Amino acid sequence: MSGPEVSSPLQGRREGRIEIVTLNRPAQRNAMSAALVDELIAVISAIENDPDVGALVLVGAGAGFCAGSDLGGLAAMDTAARRGFEAASGRVARLIAQSPKPILAAAHGFAIGGGLTLAAACDIVLTEPNAKWSLPEVPVGLFPAWGLDVVVRRVGVPAARRLAWGIDTLSGREAHALGLADEIVEGNVLSVAMERARAISGLPSVQAHAVKRFFSTYCKDEAADIAANDLFMEMTQTAEADATFCRFSTAQSSRSSQT
Repeated sequence: MSGPEVSSPLQGRREGRIEIVTLNRPAQRNAMSAALVDELIAVISAIENDPDVGALVLVGAGAGFCAGSDLGGLAAMDTAARRGFEAASGRVARLIAQSPKPILAAAHGFAIGGGLTLAAACDIVLTEPNAKWSLPEVPVGLFPAWGLDVVVRRVGVPAARRLAWGIDTLSGREAHALGLADEIVEGNVLSVAMERARAISGLPSVQAHAVKRFFSTYCKDEAADIAANDLFMEMTQTAEADATFCRFSTAQSSRSSQT
């Protein structure tokens, strides 16, 4: 990716029966690196059979929730690595749906690209009213490589298609009105997410898990992500994608030389 992580890309802490997982790459706007994705897979898998965890809350460090894939890292990857990274990212969304534990997203600042699809995959999504939500891949010569099926399930085909074109940046209020987010929080979004998580984790566990089991039947297999990944890989061969990767690769090199 874009060089070794200076610290863990995720930070976890436990409050009662709530596992709080922070995307911890604030200097990169919490962009998803290979290491971050691998750790997310490990954490979500680990809580599945942990009786001490009633719910998980995802939050971003620094200015926002998540800015999507680390384009500087993608620029440094070969074709196989790019395909594998995006496939692993899509697996995170499916693990969220299939996990018996409720998983909530507390989105502040921005939820962009893969950050939008990661948040939308969660069972309950809370957003600040002025947070920015968008899928900007097509305007920079790429394609949303995973998670569009999650967006379709939340907002329907016409709205998902418009989002996928990347011509709109929604506020948190607009994301809520569209169905991407479940609740607008005027104050501390993490604090309210914790309240919701405590309420859910206080339910009888077998019955709460039954809710997840039922609704996981609406999570289709990876066929949609495979199709999106194929389109993403096709787009990476275009001149527009080359220009984007070059821009982010140059920016990454400049940051590295200054450290």
